[in-house]
Amino acid sequence: MNKFLKDIEFDNEYINSCITKVDNKLKEYINNKILPEYDLNDEGHNKNHIEFVLKRAFELSKNYDINYNILYVCVSFHDIACHINREEHEVLSANIAYKDEFLNKFFNKEELSIIKEAIEDHRASSDKIPRNIYGKILSSADRKVDIKTYLISSLFFQVTDISNLDMNKAIEQSYNHAIKKFGKNGYATNKFYVDDKRYKEFLTNLQYLIDNKDEFYKLAEIVFNEVKSNKKN
Repeated sequence: MNKFLKDIEFDNEYINSCITKVDNKLKEYINNKILPEYDLNDEGHNKNHIEFVLKRAFELSKNYDINYNILYVCVSFHDIACHINREEHEVLSANIAYKDEFLNKFFNKEELSIIKEAIEDHRASSDKIPRNIYGKILSSADRKVDIKTYLISSLFFQVTDISNLDMNKAIEQSYNHAIKKFGKNGYATNKFYVDDKRYKEFLTNLQYLIDNKDEFYKLAEIVFNEVKSNKKN
C-alpha cells in the first residue's frame, strides 16, 4: 500500500538546467512579489503546488521548442486568484498576469496574449483544447500524477484553516471527487494534450483505489494526519 504514497522523483539536473534559462530579473520578481500571494490559497494551490507544476512543465516541455520565460510565468500566475474566486480563478489569474506592470515591461503584447490564453485554458474541467502549446503543457503539468499530491489537494480543497476540518467528511469528498474527475468516465481521464506517461500511471493507480474504497480511505487517513501534524510543527 505504501507504494501509492511515494513522492514523485524528477530529473533535477534537467529541471535546474531549464530554470537557468529563465531570466534572473524575472525569477526575482516572481519569487519576491508573486509567490507570496500563494500563502493565501488552500493547501492544494500553495507555493508547493507551483513548484511541483513548474517541474512538471519543464519535464513535459522537453520535446518542444518553447520560450522558458513564458512558460515560467504561465506556471507562476496560473492559480494566483484561487483565494479570490476558485470557480473563476483561471480567468482572474490570466487577467492579473496580462495587466501586471512588470510583465508588460518584460514581454511584448503578443507574448502577453500567449500567457493569458495559456492560463485561461489550463483547467481540466474545460471542454476546450488549450489554444497554444504553453496552455497544453500547463494543463498537463497541473494535473495530479501521484496519489499523495492528489489526496492533499482534494482533502483540503478550499480550506486554509485545517484545525477543525472533519477528517471523515474530507475523505468522503476526496473519494467522490476522484470518481467524478479521474474515474473510468471522469472528465479528466481522456484529456491528453502532450505525451505523459506519469499521468497514465496515475490514472491506473487511482482507478484501482476507487475500486478498492477501503484502501483509498486508509491512504487518505494517513495523508490527512500527516498534513495536520506538519501544520502543528
